[in-house]
Amino acid sequence: MKATFKNVAIALAILVVVVSVLAAVDANSNMAVAVANTYIKIAVVDLDGSPVHNAKVTVGEVSFYTDNKGLSPSIELATLSNSYDAAITEWGTVTVVVEKDGYVPTFVFNCVVYNGQTRKLTVRTYTQDGSELPYVSYVESPPDGYVQELLSANN
Repeated sequence: MKATFKNVAIALAILVVVVSVLAAVDANSNMAVAVANTYIKIAVVDLDGSPVHNAKVTVGEVSFYTDNKGLSPSIELATLSNSYDAAITEWGTVTVVVEKDGYVPTFVFNCVVYNGQTRKLTVRTYTQDGSELPYVSYVESPPDGYVQELLSANN
């Protein structure tokens, strides 16, 4: 089969489309970055600020239970991903889930954790009171510097 200019042009066009699609998918992916000495420690309290004992705390695939003071152990994060911008590696975001019989399940989305540091997070959870509240969710804002950069880029 003789390669003509038309056949080569079609093959190159298909290659460009495939590479463009793969680049777009990669740019939108939430790649995890290996980190060292990065932890999160969670305190679970009720609305009065009293500790919630034996609450199940889940971060990623790891679950622990709170002690008598409502504290989880320090949970080591081996990898971090950043839900706001995958190119940022100095901080990442995790989802925290708190569950306990008699309490409404509580979610903290986009909890910011800095690489090489320990994040201390207090989660307030609601007792079940007969209302139809299926869960409580909090969404944490990104660090101020990131927001300021976005504002500057749009001005």
